[in-house]
Amino acid sequence: MASCQPKIPGIEYKYKDEGWWKEFFTKDLAEFYSSLKGLLNVREALLKELSGDLAQILANPNKRDLALKVLFGGIGEDCIKRGVAKRDCIPPNSAAGFHRYVLGIGLKDGIDADINETFGLILTLRSISSGNIGSIGINKMIGEHKYEPGIPDTLNNMYKLVDGIYGKLKQLIPAPKPTDYDYRDLTKAFEDFLNKAIKLLPLYNPFTFFMQSLRSTPKPYLKVMYCDELFSDSVMNLMSKYGVELTKILDPSFDVPNLNDELAVIGHRDGSVGDLLVRLVWSIYELTYKLSLLRLYEEGDELKKYVNQYRNHLETAFNKAKDLMSVEVRLSSCHAVSVKCEGGLVIVPSYWRYDILSFSECCPDLKFLENKFYYDRFLEVFSPLLFLGVAWISKTDQGVTMYILH
Repeated sequence: MASCQPKIPGIEYKYKDEGWWKEFFTKDLAEFYSSLKGLLNVREALLKELSGDLAQILANPNKRDLALKVLFGGIGEDCIKRGVAKRDCIPPNSAAGFHRYVLGIGLKDGIDADINETFGLILTLRSISSGNIGSIGINKMIGEHKYEPGIPDTLNNMYKLVDGIYGKLKQLIPAPKPTDYDYRDLTKAFEDFLNKAIKLLPLYNPFTFFMQSLRSTPKPYLKVMYCDELFSDSVMNLMSKYGVELTKILDPSFDVPNLNDELAVIGHRDGSVGDLLVRLVWSIYELTYKLSLLRLYEEGDELKKYVNQYRNHLETAFNKAKDLMSVEVRLSSCHAVSVKCEGGLVIVPSYWRYDILSFSECCPDLKFLENKFYYDRFLEVFSPLLFLGVAWISKTDQGVTMYILH
């Protein structure tokens, strides 16, 4: 009899092969970690190089050009000539804009305050000769500041997640060394990092697709998609070796314990390697979304690309759910609804809260047509959505919440 094959066309999921696991953590994720750590290191090196009184920095021939690039690179000539201080005077795709929006390096918190400070500095520098800069009290400093859409916070969060992963695997796989970038060209460092980040997304990486599919999916559906071998002792031991721990998130609450275990929604244990990897994937989605808002990522919102890849399948699944949901299906935002099971029935409140996935909008409450339905109906409708990661279930001390991208 032929062995069972995972049912995801065109992609190999070698979850039984330890080499597949090791390659991800020593190559794909390692390259990302090295690049991210290297980027953060050279960002700190740049801040250190340009720290101190700005007058002295600009008077130093070894630092002047770099400081001028960070502060004024690519600023519109018309703005400079007219002394106009507007947001579009420092476009995000300019050197000055990149250092502010992407790296959070400038003169003042908030882009409007920074622009006013920047153009005030331009007027000051116009009135003095370069030879006298060091003797003038400019009273300004280049430093780390807050600019929307908050990309430095996203980068720092990514680092905490991936550093946490290698912290858990330190007895098995040492943390990679940071990439040695040049702090005078952070654009190149960021492009290299971004390319490695994109390669980790489930649309391009079978391992992270596999990890995301284990986020919160009914066990029977996982057996259909990956075969019964997924839950064999050898595979469970392999997962455990690499810090991937699965736990029960939701079961139908029948009076038969074994049946509850077999039909349960299972997912990553909080803080486990699998959980951290899924959160890292969504941080990368967040990053591409923020970059697309700034028109710094021409490929667009990667989450939307992933959803579009499976659009036909998702729309079929949502059509099955029309008797459960009283809202026209859209694939741009997310519902959040509390869920519990009693005696094989899934129970949700009469109203559920409209939540935010695209980080951009908020909408009013929407009404559920029913507040109870059979667990087997739940499995039929939501299993494919949970498997693809466009719906997920989270268990906390406060209860169980299901999020549905739509």
